Formats: sequence, C-alpha cells, structure tokens
Amino acid sequence: GRARRHLRAMQLYVYMSLIRLALLAAAVAPTAASSDHAVKMQQIIGTARIAAGNGDTTLALASLDKLQAQLDAWRAAIAEAAAAAAAVPAAEAAVPEPPAEETAFSMNVTYVPDKCRRKSVEGSVMRVHYVGKVVATNKAFASSFHTGSQPFRFVLGSDEAPVAGWNEGLVGMCEGERRRLMVPHRLPYRAQGTK
Repeated sequence: GRARRHLRAMQLYVYMSLIRLALLAAAVAPTAASSDHAVKMQQIIGTARIAAGNGDTTLALASLDKLQAQLDAWRAAIAEAAAAAAAVPAAEAAVPEPPAEETAFSMNVTYVPDKCRRKSVEGSVMRVHYVGKVVATNKAFASSFHTGSQPFRFVLGSDEAPVAGWNEGLVGMCEGERRRLMVPHRLPYRAQGTK
C-alpha cells in the first residue's frame, strides 16, 4: 500500500520532470503541432497532480498512462516531421544582398541617467549590452541580453570593438545611458565577422 503509493508518487515526479523538459524543448523550437502536444500534456499533468494530491491514485495512474500515450504521440509526430524534412531537398541558402540604399550612420540617445559622473572618451574601457537588428526585417541577429551573457568589454577607439560604428557612436556616453545606433552594412563586424 504505502510503498506502492510512494513508488507511484516518484513515477509521477519523474514523468512530470520529463514532461517539463519536453515542454522546454517545445518552447525552444515551437511549432503548431508541438504546442498542441505541450498544452495537452500540461492539462494531463494538472489532472494527475490534483488527483495525486487528493489521494485519488486511480485517476492519477490513469492520467500517467494518458500522459505516456500523449508523449508517444508527440514523439511519433516529431519523427514523422523529421522524416518529411529529410525527404525534401534543402534549398540553397541565398546570400543576402546589401540594400540598394545605404543607411547613413546615426546615433540616438534613448535614455540618460539623472547623474552622469563621467563621460566616455577614446581609450575608455566600455562594458555594453547590445541587440543587433536588421533594419529591413527588425530581426535580431546578435544580442547580449537574450543569451544571458555578460556585457561586452572593449576599449573605445580600438580595434577591439566588434562593430566599427561603436567607436563613433559611444563617445561621450554616461554610465547607464542607452543609445540606438544605425550602422551601415559596410561598417559592422570588421574583417573577423561575427563569432
């Protein structure tokens, strides 16, 4: 009795942990089908959790069986989608062409802190968070925020700046200030490109 309930509670915990991992995977690479499976699994987990909390082991165990069936269906759907994707020949990636009209370099101050003890000058050690976006699509291609990384550190005016426009656009900046730089496609990422 008690050992069996404990074993089933541990199974429920393990299943829920596995499902959370699957749900995280769905959040990373969401598709309509994966989100449908994820939502159904969340509903089943909720039912199982409530049933286990109320001591209704029959419903909790039935929910675990239903959860396993849903997980198997999701696995089959992913395998089917992978097989279909492998069967379709991949189109060659088109090399993006530079825009017909070049964007001029510009700098816009979007936030200035109340106190500005010192401003950046050439030779200042800068630590910056950034988001790089393509103007035409507004799609981010690089960011220090979304990956949880530390601010990028470089010496202002040196070749350490990954985007050449930063040396021009970050001069005279206060600590905590925010700026929006519009950098022409010919200036970013120097010869080494992105990392």
